[in-house]
Amino acid sequence: MKKSLTVLSVISALVLTIVSCKNKEESKLIDTSVQNSNTTKGDSLTHFNSPATPLINVLEQPSTENLTGIYQSTDGAYHLVYNLEKGKTYNFNIREVNTQTQTLSASGKDENGEKKTVNETSKPLVQESIEPLSFTVSDFTDGVYTLQVKMGGRKLIMKADGKQQTILDTNGKQPTNPEQARLWKMYKAISELSFIIKMNVNGSILQVSGFESIYDKAKNAVKNDLKGKELTEFINDFKKGVNENVFKAQFENSLMKFPSEGIKVGGKWNNDPAMKGKGYNQLVSVDANTAVVKLFADIPSQSQSDKKDGVSLKASLTGSQSGKIILDIKSGWVSKGTLTTSVTESQTASKDGDYQKMTNKVVTNIYIN
Repeated sequence: MKKSLTVLSVISALVLTIVSCKNKEESKLIDTSVQNSNTTKGDSLTHFNSPATPLINVLEQPSTENLTGIYQSTDGAYHLVYNLEKGKTYNFNIREVNTQTQTLSASGKDENGEKKTVNETSKPLVQESIEPLSFTVSDFTDGVYTLQVKMGGRKLIMKADGKQQTILDTNGKQPTNPEQARLWKMYKAISELSFIIKMNVNGSILQVSGFESIYDKAKNAVKNDLKGKELTEFINDFKKGVNENVFKAQFENSLMKFPSEGIKVGGKWNNDPAMKGKGYNQLVSVDANTAVVKLFADIPSQSQSDKKDGVSLKASLTGSQSGKIILDIKSGWVSKGTLTTSVTESQTASKDGDYQKMTNKVVTNIYIN
């Protein structure tokens, strides 16, 4: 704008907030700060899975000669267990693309007292992250898999104003920017490590071990750059985003789970009490090689209003999720998956017929394998 609006000057001193929501029920504002990029993780897919699905024994299948992860019972319902091969590696590579666009709408008087209306939309700001994961089956005993998990590195790309910048790439050269270099060294170091999980055939994690070695490796990678309190705070921040509990929650919520009683083609299910009536999984098709599941959810709308110094303030949040997961019949593992989350957050201030509205739209696309 060449002429600034002065009617609602009090607005800049006011902050409108929407209570943060769990499990993608909040806007994912893109953080352009390299310092905080270590907390940008590929979000888990929301499958509305039951956290306490009864254990299904793979030997309950009609035939044990050719065990499959997805099989049909006599009532026509399909069941899912994880039928993984010892010594084989299963990938779970995640690519996440966040696109943020902001729009400013305002009506008021300019510096000359003339009525003005503006409507400006920013150029999209895009952040893309790539994080490969691999799971190698080292043992299977009494219905429990021992999986060696390896983090294959990290890549972070920023796109703005038609320009692309690689912020971090552990398979590339060390950045010259000190903060980027610090993160590069840390992620480069831990990409060479692995940790162990124990998982039952339903995809529930029973145990996670080996994260301490990751923390030690990360600390040693940056100890020449940071000292004392700075080093401690840096590692503590890293632990908040990378730990056993976070991994367990994301992993279990990213693996597909059918209802314990099974599901027929066309059937829908949702075992998450918090999302009853708001979202579902649907078994779309099953053939000799794959099973396809569709995902959909409405993110519960939120709104908040207030009034201060004669200015009416409103804030709102709306959104939705949709996606598709393709499962391998033999193993039950995800062959391919996509999930799109769209969230729109708006803040409005108005007084005496004039207003200022800021709208922030974030579209997140997650691709698996």
